[in-house]
Amino acid sequence: MTTSDNADAPDTAVGRNMIDFAADFMPALAAATNVVRAAGRLNGRRVGVALTLEPKTACLVEAIASLGADVAVLGSSNSTRPAVAAALRETGVKVFAERGSSPERSAELRDGFIDHYPEYLIDDGAFNVRRIHDQRRDALPSLLGVAEETTSGVRPLRNMAAAGMLEVPCVAVNDARTKLLFDNVYGTGQSVVMAILDATNLQMQGKVVVVVGYGKVGRGIASMARGLGARVTVTEIDPVEALAAHHDGLGVAPLMDALVDADVVITASGIGYSLIADHVAAMKDGAIVAVGGAGPPEFDPTLLGTLTEPLIWGDTVRDNIQELRVPGGNTVFVIANGHCANTSAGEGNPIEVMDLSLALQMRAIDYLASNDLPVGVHLLPKEVDDQVASSQLAAAGLAIDTPSATQIEAARTW
Repeated sequence: MTTSDNADAPDTAVGRNMIDFAADFMPALAAATNVVRAAGRLNGRRVGVALTLEPKTACLVEAIASLGADVAVLGSSNSTRPAVAAALRETGVKVFAERGSSPERSAELRDGFIDHYPEYLIDDGAFNVRRIHDQRRDALPSLLGVAEETTSGVRPLRNMAAAGMLEVPCVAVNDARTKLLFDNVYGTGQSVVMAILDATNLQMQGKVVVVVGYGKVGRGIASMARGLGARVTVTEIDPVEALAAHHDGLGVAPLMDALVDADVVITASGIGYSLIADHVAAMKDGAIVAVGGAGPPEFDPTLLGTLTEPLIWGDTVRDNIQELRVPGGNTVFVIANGHCANTSAGEGNPIEVMDLSLALQMRAIDYLASNDLPVGVHLLPKEVDDQVASSQLAAAGLAIDTPSATQIEAARTW
């Protein structure tokens, strides 16, 4: 198996410029790289990076390679930026990514990536660590640790651990404070809404927006949409999160009730089958559907529910927008075929936000390399989280207070 090599070669200079521009706004990643370089633990190690392949993640890939690691990168067919992939390939990084690759080719690329036999794996959605446990167990003996990026990936890892099926230590990078707040709330909230607006060329003001799920991502999306003038209703299966949405001044309703008036429906649950075909049938004609959470099958129009006839995909009416018709009924417009809107129809989360997340990933693989962690799902130490946040504060020229000795003592007493 070889890495991808497209016949129509993209402009590597364009990709290089995109990577270099992003790097200029990523001080936390630079600081984390310096810390890890000083330790020297990743020199000569095989590291696999399975993240959305675009300029920001390319900065992480190159930073890891600069430590002397042997790096392979996997990108999805719907979100890979070809010029960025080409620029990475030119540096000697093993790139397994093709924009628009078929399911069969995507599976071939994924297996080629696993054939790199990573010792440390940065995963997104736990797709690769699950595949290694289930179908590619030949790669398990060499896998020493996993750093997981997303809520939708941490959940299955914890489920695997609870069932006694997880066989490697994993770090829940997603659960670090600098990831949950900045990436999930501020980053995804902005990037999903902006991707929808860019793809459709519509305005958000006055729209009725339904947000499916009110976790960290749902909070960010709802806040951004309301800030741009939308009327937002949240649907939830968790009573506490629903109550939080109510206290935040948002509408709360069952999904089927909320869909009737929706102009835009955005899933943010991170859970499969949160929106299916009979939900589409409940929408009004011309509604827009976008995924802000985990991608397929969070929105799965093939699961009929109460419908008896399958939905019909229609024309691609704009880049990244396709019609989806209910036989004898309404037509809705789906962003990026139900893949994550921000990474498939946009450029993903803002650079400054991803700077924090990718700095955490750098520190996470070093943490795995420096500790003999037991099998299970682990959090990054608080001091690592604090150091990453502090590095970006310092780069912004901001200072904070340090607690006095009496404050420290007061915090420890009972």
